Amino acid sequence: MLSERPFVFAAGLCLICSFMLTFTASTLKPIQMKNQKVDKQKNILKVLKITEDGKKYTNIEVEEIYNTYIQNKWLNSKGELVSEETDAPIFLYIKEGKVDAYAIPISGYGLWSTLYGYFSVNGDGTTVRGITFYEHGETPGLGAEVEAKWFQDNFIGKKIASSSGEFKSVGIVKGKVDNVVASESEKQYYVDGISGATVTSNGVNEFLKEALLRYESFAKRLRAKESVI
Repeated sequence: MLSERPFVFAAGLCLICSFMLTFTASTLKPIQMKNQKVDKQKNILKVLKITEDGKKYTNIEVEEIYNTYIQNKWLNSKGELVSEETDAPIFLYIKEGKVDAYAIPISGYGLWSTLYGYFSVNGDGTTVRGITFYEHGETPGLGAEVEAKWFQDNFIGKKIASSSGEFKSVGIVKGKVDNVVASESEKQYYVDGISGATVTSNGVNEFLKEALLRYESFAKRLRAKESVI
C-alpha cells in the first residue's frame, strides 16, 4: 500500500498541473488574440505610411488610428470591393472620400522559411507606397535584410505598371539597379538586391508578383480613375 502512494501523488500532481496549464492557456488566449490583432494593425499602418517610423504607439493609439483611417474590405473576381470574405483581403486608406492608398498581404517562400508581410500602393494604382515584413526565418545579415529599412525604402516610389497601364510588378535585381538595368525607363520597376541572398530575393520576386496580379483588377480600375468606393 505504501508503495502505491508515490504513484498516487504523482498522478495527482500531474492532474493539478494539467488543470493549471489549461486554465492559464484559456485565460491568456484572448490577450494573445488581441495582441495579434493590434500587431497586424501596426504593420498595415506602417506600410501605408500613416504612423511615424521610430515613434512608439500604445495599443489604444494604434486601434484608434486604424479605425479612423482604414477600411477592411475584400475583392471579388471583378475587382469590386465587397464586405463578404474572399481570398483577396484589402485594407483601404481613405482620405477625403477617396482611396489614398491600399495595402495587401504578401507571403511566400524564401530560402529557409515562409515570409509574411504587406505591400502598399498609392491611390493611382501604379506607384508603390511601401513594403514591410513582420515574420520570417531567413538568415541574419543576408535574407533577413528584407526587414531592413534600407531595403524596404528601395520600393517607395517604384511602379507596378507602365504609363500606359501595362502591369509590370517590382523586381529585385542581383546587385545595384543602376549597374544591372541599362534602360532608364525600366529602372522604375526594379530595386537593389540583397548581397548573398539570391534565393530569398527570387522568392520575394515570385510571390510579390503573384500577389499583385491577384489585385490587378482593382489596380486597373484605379488607374482608369473609376469610382471604387
